[in-house]
Amino acid sequence: MTKRIHWAWIILVASFITVFINYSIRLSYGILMPEMIVSLEITKAEAGAIASSFYLTYTISSPLLGFLIDRLNARILIALFSLILAGGTFLMHKPTSLFQACLFFAIVGVGSSAMWTPVVTLVQRWFGWQRRGMALGILSISYTIGYGIMGLIIPPLVERYDWRTCWLFLSISAFALVPLNGALLRTSPRDLNLSPWGDEPGQPKETPSSKPPAQIPYGQLLRLGNLWLVGISYFFIGFTAYVINTFIVTYGTMELKFPFAQAAKLASAIAFSGIAGALFLPILSDSIGRKKCLILINTSLTGSIGLILLAGNQWPALVAAVCIFGIFYAAAWPLYAAAAADFFPREATGSVLGFWTIFYGLGLILAPTLGGYIADLTQTFFWSFLMAAATGALSTFFFSRIKRGG
Repeated sequence: MTKRIHWAWIILVASFITVFINYSIRLSYGILMPEMIVSLEITKAEAGAIASSFYLTYTISSPLLGFLIDRLNARILIALFSLILAGGTFLMHKPTSLFQACLFFAIVGVGSSAMWTPVVTLVQRWFGWQRRGMALGILSISYTIGYGIMGLIIPPLVERYDWRTCWLFLSISAFALVPLNGALLRTSPRDLNLSPWGDEPGQPKETPSSKPPAQIPYGQLLRLGNLWLVGISYFFIGFTAYVINTFIVTYGTMELKFPFAQAAKLASAIAFSGIAGALFLPILSDSIGRKKCLILINTSLTGSIGLILLAGNQWPALVAAVCIFGIFYAAAWPLYAAAAADFFPREATGSVLGFWTIFYGLGLILAPTLGGYIADLTQTFFWSFLMAAATGALSTFFFSRIKRGG
């Protein structure tokens, strides 16, 4: 008789598709930015402000979503916000002004706020503590694949149609998430009288029970020093990553003068090189610990930005540098998520991630607008990228200060 597939793997597949589509939408803006700058007749700072509008609503909504995923039905919550994501993405093909583009991308940000913290929290509920790094590594491959594929298919779509049609195609994929998540997601293993997959004998388990887990008061969490140290580190590494991610294609097109289709491959290089990092570094962290692994990742991200600047318009060197960036960029986010479960009680994971997302979101809000403004002011991305390297170093410092039980 064939052994039944544990529902944790169904959850992981649905979550993989959800994150794949969400990040395809979220990161496609950076690829489409050069075309939208020309079409809408806006500056780099204004183009950055459109990205910032997404991250503003994403940041405002994420703590609420982190709070709600610990308390409400995950299937309904994620399916509802999938619909908001799809609606905002559909509207992104219509803007004729900076204000409209900011408004529509802000709606996308609201929907996207349920596509990471709640999804990661859900996956961690379904996998035992010794398997979380593996599960989150697999999940993280989805956003690297989505970003990479967009870098390859968007240029020919733009050439054949235009950037507006690209947003229409992306919205169709987002609408498909609504029935997918509504049909497959389950809030907890208890719903199906299961334990998390991978729980080992002698290790703490989530046993089937009709009683919900006790909630950790938010005030108690806020008194923990580690919560703030990791949050500050998250702020700086978010800023670092999204200065590069937002502007790398625009940098290649407008400053280095590569053709759009060629410059878009820089986004694909970041993404596809991230597959190895997203898969293997979280698994490595199960052995050497999240703290050591995240210090390695943040330090390497900082160094890779220096390599990007040194490469200049030498294409092979530039691709190699962005690939190094991609390896460590892709692994950072699942490990911050895993750290929430390692350093804090499991039943507070959603609340902790939601709180950290405030810091992360502030970094993302500032990165596009400030990075674009400095590029407009100096007529080069050199100083914007150098600033990103400096914040990467600060992220490493603050994360190195955390202590177990602190």
